[in-house]
Amino acid sequence: MEVRTATVSAALSRGYWMGKYEVTQSEWKQLMATEPWKGQDSAKEGADFPATFISWDAATDFCRELTVQEREAGRLSIDWNYVLPTEAQWEHACRAGTDSKFGFGDDESNLGECAWFKDNSENCAHQVGQKLPNAWGLHDMHGNALEWCRDVYLEMLPGGVDPEVTSGSLYRVYRGGGWFIDAPGCRSAFRLWDSPSDQSLGYGFRVALCHS
Repeated sequence: MEVRTATVSAALSRGYWMGKYEVTQSEWKQLMATEPWKGQDSAKEGADFPATFISWDAATDFCRELTVQEREAGRLSIDWNYVLPTEAQWEHACRAGTDSKFGFGDDESNLGECAWFKDNSENCAHQVGQKLPNAWGLHDMHGNALEWCRDVYLEMLPGGVDPEVTSGSLYRVYRGGGWFIDAPGCRSAFRLWDSPSDQSLGYGFRVALCHS
């Protein structure tokens, strides 16, 4: 598998599974027993709304707890883990075999069919899965909640095989555009960064299932 991540090419040598939807409020509450979005401006509440106001640290804790739970239940072998996707994995899944600005092509006027973003969101996140999925059946890759990735942020991506940046910065990467971001910021290659402890407006995530 190969994906052009921002301005470099990255090859993925191992398969992985990506969550069909962003992690929802009901999934978060069931596992973590907290509600970080509660009482926050622009955060609607409901089982199928994405869990937002989630820091990178908290998202990583969720993945760790989910791995433990699924292993104890006998549903997950010891050599598989729930984790945040790397940038390369995230973009590979977002592009779904394409090399265009968006998973559906280059025409951003079609973005509203696939994403909640600044022009159509009415200033809030929406229930997951309401917009058209990409070619691989993944929803909300171009909008709704911002999505944390596993990597440490570096301005220049490393490329190569199975890249993952683990040092060199204090910040972590997030991807996917968001409900308050304009169309150019929802492109497959668009990337931003923040402190891993920041749980500001719009931050959410989806899980990946990866082999150790």
